[in-house]
Amino acid sequence: MLTAVGVAIIAAVASLAGVTLGAFVEPVKLRAARRARLLQDRADRCAGLIEAATRARQHVVDLNVIHRRQKLGEADESDVAREAEYEDAYYTARARMRAFYGLLVMSGPDDLVAQARELRHKDMLLHHTRFELDAGGAFNRPVLPPPVAAAASDLDHAIEAFAAVARRHTS
Repeated sequence: MLTAVGVAIIAAVASLAGVTLGAFVEPVKLRAARRARLLQDRADRCAGLIEAATRARQHVVDLNVIHRRQKLGEADESDVAREAEYEDAYYTARARMRAFYGLLVMSGPDDLVAQARELRHKDMLLHHTRFELDAGGAFNRPVLPPPVAAAASDLDHAIEAFAAVARRHTS
């Protein structure tokens, strides 16, 4: 009899301890889940910005190649269609960049936002070089005109710098 009562008391105390411990642990678990969700959202936004910037860079380079061919009279009918396609894709990528940038501004942190702002600035500088021509008027497809090559390189470095800051804030 005493043994059955003792077991019941021990079971009741253990049950009470479990419930009490659960009440204390649950907020910690919720906070950890919220933090994980925040980091995942931030990682998705950073990845989207990097992808959009990379696509925008490639489309500006493609537009520059087509523009140089057109200026030298080497363009054909397919270049006109591709130019419109590249332009649409470029402005779509820039719109995505703006959207991801806005989401990063909204959620922070400030040094990640500053790096994203620098990335957008470098993209705009590359955008301004899309109509640059080759020196001497000769079309040399494998070699970009120096202003375009420099702006593309600067954008590449800005993407790398943004990715390094993003890695610190998403892991």
